[in-house]
Amino acid sequence: MSKEQLYQKIYGVKEQLAALQRDFWNNYSDFETWYFWFNLLSIFLPLLLLYVLLDRKRLFEISFFGYSAHVLWANIDNILSSNNYLLHPHSLTYLLPVGFSVTTVIFPVAFMLVYQYCTQRNKNPLLYFVGASLLFAFGFGGISHLVGLIEMHKGMNLFYLFLIDIVVSFLAYGFTKLFIKIKHDKRSEKQ
Repeated sequence: MSKEQLYQKIYGVKEQLAALQRDFWNNYSDFETWYFWFNLLSIFLPLLLLYVLLDRKRLFEISFFGYSAHVLWANIDNILSSNNYLLHPHSLTYLLPVGFSVTTVIFPVAFMLVYQYCTQRNKNPLLYFVGASLLFAFGFGGISHLVGLIEMHKGMNLFYLFLIDIVVSFLAYGFTKLFIKIKHDKRSEKQ
């Protein structure tokens, strides 16, 4: 098969997949289902909670942590979804076939609040991230799996989600510490 033929085949399969995802969403995930409303609420409620609880004096620091967690988990989720390890059958819209509400809002907001809590009280956030990862993976992930919000294949399981949650939160914490260090180094250079 030539390069062009292979490309056209990939293109055709992607078009078929997009049509199937649209049909699935229209039949089983649209605004007439509880999945849609759950996904919608799981975007707005955490953001409302964050708006109320966020320490505005540290807005950029905490937001940087949350953004780092979001970007890391969203990319990992994209890789897992595209390789059929972790699927989100019922998303907010068929245009966003990956776990948009979970990786974009719920996980980052939950861990932002853990980060804020620990850093305000001089507690070790890494220990709290492990605890939050445990609750998130086995609690939220377990319930999501039971009700069909996530499907795991090819050996993927809740323990792997737990490990991914830990790695993502630790990396986001490391990136945030590096960001703070760079910020302070730049300030001291100006003096």
